[in-house]
Amino acid sequence: MNIKAIISALLLLPAAFCTAQDKFEISGKLSAAGKDKMVMLSYKNSEGKDVRDSSLVKNGKFALAGTTAFGNKAYLSLLPVKKDTTKRSRSSDDQLFYLEKGKYTVAGKDSMSTAVITGAQAQTDFIQYNIQTKKLLAQFKEISQRFTKVWYAKVKDTIAIKTIQFEARPVHAKIEKALDSFIFSHPDSYVTVDLIAENKTAVIDPVVFEPYYKALSPRVLASFNGKRLTAKYDKAKQIAVGKAVDFTQTDDKGNEFKLSSLKGKYVLVDFWASWCVPCRAENPHLLKAYNQLKNKNFEIVGISLDETKAAWLNAVKHDGMPWIQVSDLKGFKSEIAVKYGISAIPQNFLINPDGVIVAKNLRGEDVNEKIAAFIK
Repeated sequence: MNIKAIISALLLLPAAFCTAQDKFEISGKLSAAGKDKMVMLSYKNSEGKDVRDSSLVKNGKFALAGTTAFGNKAYLSLLPVKKDTTKRSRSSDDQLFYLEKGKYTVAGKDSMSTAVITGAQAQTDFIQYNIQTKKLLAQFKEISQRFTKVWYAKVKDTIAIKTIQFEARPVHAKIEKALDSFIFSHPDSYVTVDLIAENKTAVIDPVVFEPYYKALSPRVLASFNGKRLTAKYDKAKQIAVGKAVDFTQTDDKGNEFKLSSLKGKYVLVDFWASWCVPCRAENPHLLKAYNQLKNKNFEIVGISLDETKAAWLNAVKHDGMPWIQVSDLKGFKSEIAVKYGISAIPQNFLINPDGVIVAKNLRGEDVNEKIAAFIK
């Protein structure tokens, strides 16, 4: 073997070793599954790509094996080998679980959704979290269904809406308490990374978010989802209080607008969209603030995350927003939204005359007073 081949082999050893370490094996028994059935596994391979694999169920047994990396959500589904196109498809028979290196067992009768999946640590953590929150989540789901029915009724019962909201608050608080308890007691779990990403990142306030992020171990932060969480956190820190910001965007008249052109003023930068009901509900409050403060060195810049110009401009006209409006009509793929990690609206931040953020997410009926408190 020549020297180049030896070097190449040596360099490949660590990668090959990691892949071998991430091997998984799944052995399952569905005693009453019947004939002509197969089990489909949907998971992430060792490169983080979504892949599928399948195994025929023979005498109620099946087996699957492969390689993955870290611990990620995966799905096992029980399906007929041949789909009957003459019948309407029923709800899918599948189950979510956490797959990582190690051996797994699946035990059930005729359904994957009711089978018991056991295996590596991430799946054990996932089962524990589900046990801790199952009753609370079911209770909150029932409340949410009643709220949706009342909220979308032709004639809204405002008393019923407020009653259900009052009922939901303590249940939601208990869910948040259980969630936080699990997060801080399982800092080295791949489940924890996902729970934080799913429940704590819609709007990231770096001050509030930092304890959750710092609780995570280096091992889980090195995962695919851990790296995505870090990237989102890093973006959010760009618009933390104390940071200077600037951007360039096209306004509603087709002209280039630069935020720094307003240097010397207090500016509320507001992310919104015509289709966003909570955003539109805030506009009357922002209009009140604008009218009261526009002659006190104050301006508003609305950044629309619309994708259709007509919808954007019609909303501006309908809601009577006289302040600066900009958009590149790319929705959440807007250059500004991507740069600052904006994945939920409404969001806003207030910058001082030096272009530095002094407050974030000022909303509500008293938003004019909240803004005025910063203007000197």
